[in-house]
Amino acid sequence: MKIIKNMNVTERWLRIYFGAIIFLVYFVNPFPYKEWTFSGLLLIATGVIGYCPVYSLLKRPKAAPAPDSLADR
Repeated sequence: MKIIKNMNVTERWLRIYFGAIIFLVYFVNPFPYKEWTFSGLLLIATGVIGYCPVYSLLKRPKAAPAPDSLADR
């Protein structure tokens, strides 16, 4: 099964970055933020995969392919 990516590169990196921050907060102060750990892992997973199921439900168009860097020269 092939998953069609529906996020652009910038959004993927932002999800990974903020997901890592949310996930690492758990190790600094685990008691009140234990439930947020799952949210951080979910952001990291969707960023790495490049697919967000919520976007499919909202019928958001898929991400445009990255331009070929050699063709721009």
